[in-house]
Amino acid sequence: MPRRDYYAVLGVAPDAAPDDLKKAFRSLAMKYHPDRNPDDPKAEVRFRELAEAWKVLGDAEERRKYDRLGPLYSSDGKPPTSEDLNAFVAEALGGLFRRKGRGDRGEDLRYTLTLSLEEVARGGSRTLHLMRRIECKRCQGSGGEPNGGLKSCGRCNGTGRTPGRRLFRTECPHCDGTGKVVAVRCSRCTGAGVHDEQEAIRVRVPPGVAAGQKLKVRKKGNVGRNHGEPGDLYVLVAVAEHALFRRRGQDLLCEVPITLPEAALGSDLEVPTLDGSTTIRLPPGTPGGKVFRLAGRGLPTHGGRPRGDLHIKVLVEVPSVLHADARAALQRLSTALDDQAHPIRNRYRDALANHRTHAPESPPE
Repeated sequence: MPRRDYYAVLGVAPDAAPDDLKKAFRSLAMKYHPDRNPDDPKAEVRFRELAEAWKVLGDAEERRKYDRLGPLYSSDGKPPTSEDLNAFVAEALGGLFRRKGRGDRGEDLRYTLTLSLEEVARGGSRTLHLMRRIECKRCQGSGGEPNGGLKSCGRCNGTGRTPGRRLFRTECPHCDGTGKVVAVRCSRCTGAGVHDEQEAIRVRVPPGVAAGQKLKVRKKGNVGRNHGEPGDLYVLVAVAEHALFRRRGQDLLCEVPITLPEAALGSDLEVPTLDGSTTIRLPPGTPGGKVFRLAGRGLPTHGGRPRGDLHIKVLVEVPSVLHADARAALQRLSTALDDQAHPIRNRYRDALANHRTHAPESPPE
């Protein structure tokens, strides 16, 4: 976008005499004074611009600084920071290699999109509502009011090129090579040439997308400077925790509690899936920690590979509260069970007895 040119604001040439500057300011200030234009907000904005220009150009010392420093001029009198100088040099070097009529590319934007596991499985599209910087439609990105808001740059006479020879500079620093400067700021973007606007952007979410994956939406970042092409939008995928499932790649794990009778006698057990539920058969004597695999009931994959699996891990829940009748029933069950009912416990007892027999004696103290 064109830089602010105080000479253009006052409508005078850069070599105008001090008296000509004063006359131009007084004439325009009287014309746009808010007291004379109480119902015109644009006049108030124009008056502030005139006062800003006169504050610099009406002071001989400030005017010399403004003429000498150009784009590095600061009204607070502070010297340019290292960041300002780096930006100035980078801009100058960029001007050497930038093709005429091509602006700088805009910044990329990033957005974190949180999906449920069900949304990951289905895929589809999501609509994001986010703020992005777009080119002002009122001024077409120029920064000046339509019909007279721009004037020919007085420093380069509208050529966009720096007069004479200057190291690392081919574009005019006052107009950024456009040949135009803002005389009256656009009322929509206040002279920036761009403004922020909320936009609804549709993003395609592939089925089986992974947490941490980036989805790229081309040219939905911020618009570039000097009509440069917009940057891109990068959508970072996050997956919300699920009440039933844990994800392991494209596989899913679900822990399902079962009772002692279900584990001992076997039963039909209802288990969840991403699209509802199904029933699996528990064989009698199912141990706690047993995992049942449901092939192809996990998350979809890409490239024609098979869908992930759903792993059901059963956990035997031991009763924590027992009433008198239940306690008596368990005692009767314990008495009724013989050693063959607990082969794992029997092996453990044999190993423990063997360990005690062969363990070395403790040395005397």
